[in-house]
Amino acid sequence: MKPNHLFYNSNVDFKAISRKRFFLSVLLGLASAVLIYSFFYVLRETDRMMFLDFENRPVVIKEGDRQLFNLFFAAISIILGNSVAISFLFSRPQQAFSTRNNKRNRILNDQAFLGFNFIHWFAKVWFLFATFSSQFMGSKFITNFLWPSIFLIIVLYLDSWKSLSLVIKKYKLKVILIHLTTFLLLIFCLSRLNVIDYKSIDELSYKQRPTIEVPNSKFKDEKYERRYYNYLVFRMNSTSENQVGLFNEQNEPIKLYDVYAYINNWQDELVEELKPRATPRLRANKDVPIRYIKEFELLLFQYGQYKIIYEVGNDDESTKRFYNNQIKYSISPSLHEAFPREPHEPPRPPYFDYINELNSSDTIFVNVGKTVVFDNRIVKPNDLVTEFQKHIDSLTVFEYVYTDNTTYQDFINVLSAHKMAILELKMSNSKFDYEEMILEIHRNQFSRDEKLNAERDRLRKNFPQLITEKFE
Repeated sequence: MKPNHLFYNSNVDFKAISRKRFFLSVLLGLASAVLIYSFFYVLRETDRMMFLDFENRPVVIKEGDRQLFNLFFAAISIILGNSVAISFLFSRPQQAFSTRNNKRNRILNDQAFLGFNFIHWFAKVWFLFATFSSQFMGSKFITNFLWPSIFLIIVLYLDSWKSLSLVIKKYKLKVILIHLTTFLLLIFCLSRLNVIDYKSIDELSYKQRPTIEVPNSKFKDEKYERRYYNYLVFRMNSTSENQVGLFNEQNEPIKLYDVYAYINNWQDELVEELKPRATPRLRANKDVPIRYIKEFELLLFQYGQYKIIYEVGNDDESTKRFYNNQIKYSISPSLHEAFPREPHEPPRPPYFDYINELNSSDTIFVNVGKTVVFDNRIVKPNDLVTEFQKHIDSLTVFEYVYTDNTTYQDFINVLSAHKMAILELKMSNSKFDYEEMILEIHRNQFSRDEKLNAERDRLRKNFPQLITEKFE
């Protein structure tokens, strides 16, 4: 007796599939790919607008990184679009399959998981994990997840071919090569599609709040010294070749006489216990002539602000879009002499008498500029810290001498070396581990550890930062 092989017949007659249904499945797959790609593109841009930098501007993605993101999303979208096309092609029985061929249901089940179930899972995982981690990892996100992303695409592509391999028997290698070539071509074309005009958004945001290139510094205040209260921020940038403008935090131009009103309003918003420690911040371009910086400092001093925070560059890629580093500086009362009172100006408040005593102390002149002249000797930038360490004590005053060509960056270079020298002297002369001592004092501000406080005060007294300033 001849057995009946009808139940086991798995042959597929592709000629029986109508051209209309085939082209409809291809169009539906392409439309689905574009729709899915657009969804992820909009989701990424929405995420980008959620995590603004400290200037309230969207984070700019490098074009190379953006193209990698687009290629990844395009690959996922084409694979899912391919799944939709296959599902539609085999969504109902037709003459291509025999009556008892069970592979149609198997193909549909596989594509259902690869399509809707996967996109649901992927969207949740990408949004909850990749979205937030990419904001804190920056370009390292691409480096760390490049190979896993490639492997994910390869696995999904092979999984889509698992179903087709059940029904394609003839010319399998040829069909695979044609399908893979088409797949790669569609990915490249789709990745070039920009659903949102992100460049216009970025240009508008950065036009309203342009980037200020703050100076670079080898020294910065430690994290425990940063106090993120509602600091008042002033911006200073070059407006033309010979003009420097002062701006508020919203990048609106203001005049020097407006500073007093800003400080008063800011002080009124602070609770009483924060006022003594709150310090205005200056976000100024590194190429601004130092004269404008010092004129602004003198104005702050006259308004009762005796310290200022200079914002300096942050080289940490994962945090630089959230804040600049800082250097806190005590404004020198010697600026009263550096900028004599004009006849039309109102009387200035008296400044500290110890400046007169400092002028009679041992003074070392430091000419600040592209070339630093330290005590009548030209000193290389790398040797500045050592030179300062040789002379820092409780009786020596360093007088910074500026010219009209001295820039803000030149000043920060010298100040950074000066502060670094003081820090190293304190660390090497401390009876305790200096960093651990300062951390302990900061963590337990109300413990009143007399030994630690006494040691900190001794180091401050022996290695003070005594600076006077003048212009040639």
